[in-house]
Amino acid sequence: MLKRFSSLLSKAILVTLIPTAVLAQGKSDFNQPMEVESSQEQLDIKNNRLVLTDNVIIRQGTLLIRADRLEASASENAEQADTFVAEGSPATYSQTLDAGNQINAEANKITYFQGEQRLELSGNARISQGSSRSSGDLITYDLDKQTVTATSSGEENSRVITIFTPNANTDSDKNNNENP
Repeated sequence: MLKRFSSLLSKAILVTLIPTAVLAQGKSDFNQPMEVESSQEQLDIKNNRLVLTDNVIIRQGTLLIRADRLEASASENAEQADTFVAEGSPATYSQTLDAGNQINAEANKITYFQGEQRLELSGNARISQGSSRSSGDLITYDLDKQTVTATSSGEENSRVITIFTPNANTDSDKNNNENP
């Protein structure tokens, strides 16, 4: 049991970053060493659970995850963690893609379900790339299907908001090309 959980522990931190690799498609970061910091770490061998608390920071290349708490857990027969939950006020994720674009996400809770290849941002969820942003109470990203679904809580004044910002140079470039 200890040997199996030791394997879980060593793989848990590495597997935590899988959703961001697929989401960001930034491959060069994953060839870099990973550094995980927290003020406290608790390993529950009996229940196959690793909990990092108090100013959790994960760095790998340009990838940065910040949370108040990160929990990695595995079902009884699993050899590695299959569910990862980062919580904060908010928990944040950022990464610079290989092409130089930045992806940022934040939510009160970021959950990755490895077996389903699904990432859920819940509670004040926001995701942005470049000048485009989406926000809602729940944002679900299916990594396999490459689909994003944002929903509101259904309460009054609760809405999903997506903002697309046009290229600022479009009108001025058009006018400059028409009037040499």
